[in-house]
Amino acid sequence: MKKSLLLSMILILGMLLFACSPEEDEAATDDEGENEENTAEDESVELVDLEQNIDWAQESIFYQVFVRSFYDGDGDGIGDFAGLEEKLPYIQELGANAIWLMPINEAASYHGYDATDYYNVEPDYGTMEEFESLIEAAHDLDMKVIIDFVANHTSSEHEWFQEALENPDSPYRDYYIWDDHESYQGQEPNGEFGWHEANDQIYSAHFNVDMPDLNYDHPEVREEIKSVASFWLDKGVDGFRLDAVSDIYEDRNQTIEWWRDFNAHVKAEDPEAFIVGETWYHNWNDISFYYSAHESNFNFVLTEEIIGMANGVARDIVAELEEAHQLYQGSSNPRGDAPVIDSTMIGNHDMDRIMTRLDGDENKAKLAANLLFTLPGTPFIYYGDELGQEGQRPDDHRREPFDWYANAEGEGMTVMDDHFFSESAFTHPNDGISLEEQEGNQDSMYEHYKTLIQIRRDHPMLFTGDYESFDTEFGTYGYTVNDDDTDDQLAIVHNQRDEMRTVNVVADDVTELFSGEEYNDGDVIELAPYHSIILLSDQETIPIEEVEPEVPDQDYTVTFQVSVPEDTPDEDIYLVGEFNEWNEADEEMILEQIDDHLYEISIDGQAFEMVEYKFTRGSWDRREQNSAGQDLIGERQTDNRLYTFEQDDHVEEIIIERWSDQE
Repeated sequence: MKKSLLLSMILILGMLLFACSPEEDEAATDDEGENEENTAEDESVELVDLEQNIDWAQESIFYQVFVRSFYDGDGDGIGDFAGLEEKLPYIQELGANAIWLMPINEAASYHGYDATDYYNVEPDYGTMEEFESLIEAAHDLDMKVIIDFVANHTSSEHEWFQEALENPDSPYRDYYIWDDHESYQGQEPNGEFGWHEANDQIYSAHFNVDMPDLNYDHPEVREEIKSVASFWLDKGVDGFRLDAVSDIYEDRNQTIEWWRDFNAHVKAEDPEAFIVGETWYHNWNDISFYYSAHESNFNFVLTEEIIGMANGVARDIVAELEEAHQLYQGSSNPRGDAPVIDSTMIGNHDMDRIMTRLDGDENKAKLAANLLFTLPGTPFIYYGDELGQEGQRPDDHRREPFDWYANAEGEGMTVMDDHFFSESAFTHPNDGISLEEQEGNQDSMYEHYKTLIQIRRDHPMLFTGDYESFDTEFGTYGYTVNDDDTDDQLAIVHNQRDEMRTVNVVADDVTELFSGEEYNDGDVIELAPYHSIILLSDQETIPIEEVEPEVPDQDYTVTFQVSVPEDTPDEDIYLVGEFNEWNEADEEMILEQIDDHLYEISIDGQAFEMVEYKFTRGSWDRREQNSAGQDLIGERQTDNRLYTFEQDDHVEEIIIERWSDQE
C-alpha cells in the first residue's frame, strides 16, 4: 500500500512539472478507457507486490460443513457453532486440518446463500461470541477455517435492497442493477432471463427472484464488499470460498479484474488468507483464467473424471491433470510467485452425493475416494461422504443431517425442521450409514477415509509431487509419485473392474500402505474389484511389472426397451439425459413403437461410461414418475435413471409406472 501511495505522489508531481495540454490529457484518458488489458495489468501489479504466505493450503485437507445439519449444541434440533466446536475433535481425528463453513451470515433461507446482514451471524447458529469461540478453538487445534463468501447477490430482504426498492433516491439504489442499466435490453421480467419485477420496478436477479444482483459498477459496492471481508478477517477466519465466482459481470475480464482487486485487498489485510473460487466449468481452460485473480479454484472437471473412472472409464488422468496444471500456471503470472493450488473434491452441497451418483455401490465410492486422495491437489471432503451418506435433488436432500447414531437420533443429532423446503429422505435408522455403526469397523467407509487421509498426510508428496502414469492391464490404472525432498516413491494402482486382478512385484522391500504387507521381487499382489494398492519403495524403479494394455472397442451400444402405462396418450415418447443436455423434446431421441405399449431406442456410449436419463412425452409437465406420483424412478427410486455401458449390444428393460400429468 505504501508503494501505491508513493507512486501516486510521484505521478502528481510529474503532472505539475510537465503539464500536458488538455487535448493530450483527454487522449490519454480515452486510451486508458479503451484498453481493458492495461487496466487488468495495473490491478495485477498491486497483487504481485503483496506478500502471499498461503503455502499452508497446499498441504491441507478441508472438511466442508453445513452448520445447520452437523451437530446441535443447545438441543433445538438445529446445528450451531457450539455443536460444531464440540465436534472439532471428530474432524481432527478423521484427519482434516482445515474447515470450509457454508454461509454463516444472517440469511433469509435455510442454506444461507441469501444474506440479510453481512456483518452478523445466522441467529439459528448462535451468537457472534460463539462464532469467535469456534474459530479460537479450531486454531488451538491447529485447524484453519474459511467461510463461504457470497458476494454476487444479497437477499431481497436485505435492508439495502428494501431501501432501494422503496426510495429511488436511496444511497443504496445503485447497489443493485435496475432496468436503467446498460445490461437491460427489454427482457421480459419474471421469466428465464434473470430479470424480475417488484413494486413496478425491474431488477436483475439471475439466480432467483429473491436474490437481487449487486452492481459492481458502483464503487461503493466494491468498497462495501471489501469491508465485509475485512470484518471477518478481523474475526479470525483464514480465508474465503468465493460463491458464484464467474457471475459478477457478463464479461469475464471485468469479473477477473474485480476478484484480483478483492484478493489484493484480502492479502493486504492477511497475507496468509486463502481464497478458493467456485469455478463451475466443464473444461480446464475456462477454470484457468481465474488463476490470474486468486490462488485456487475448485476442479469440477476432475470431479466428473473421478466418478467416470470409479465406474470403469479409461482415462490417463495424470497426463490430463499435468496439462491442466500447466494451463493454471500460465494464467497465474499476474499473481507473481504465489502458488497455484488445485482444490479437488468428489462432491459438495450442490451435487447429488457421491454414493448416490455411483448407484449406491460402496466399493465404487471407496475407489472414487482412493483416486481423490492419491491425486495431486488440496482435497475437500463434504461432510457425511466419509460415512457413505446418500442424497440427491432437491438440494435439501443433499444437505441432510450428519448421521451420528445407529437409530438416527440422539444427543446433538439435527433434524430437518420447517426451515428446510423438504422433509428428510435419506437419514434412516439402522441402515449402516452412521458413525456409531462404522467406527472401529475396518471395512467401513469411515475407517477407509481415515486410513486414506493418514496415508496422504504421512506422504505429503501426494499433494504436490511429480506424477507419472505407467502401463497396466486394461481395466486398471497406475501412476508413480516422486518428490525431491525424499528418496521414497509411491506407486499406485486402481482396479476399475468388478473382477480380481493381479500385480507382479519386481523389486525388493516394497510396502503396501493400506495393509502394511511387505513384498519382494517375484511376489504377486491380488487386487480385489474396485480396490487400490499404494506401494512404498525407493525411487530407482517402478516396483511392479508394467503391462501393455490390450484396449478393446471403446464404443458400446445399449437399447432401452420401455413399457409404458396402458392409458398413455398416443404421443411421442422422448429419451432425455446428459447426452442431449436434458432436451425434453429432442426429435433425435424419439422412441420407436414396436408393440402395444412397448417402445425402444438405442444409443451409443463409451465403455463403462455412466449416464443419467429419464423419459418424457415432449414436456417436463409430461415426465415419468413412480406410482406414488413422485419424481423418483428406477429400481433405487432416484431422481434420474442411471445406466453404465458395461457391455456391448445390451438390452435394458424399463417400466414406466405413470406420467406426471395423469392421476
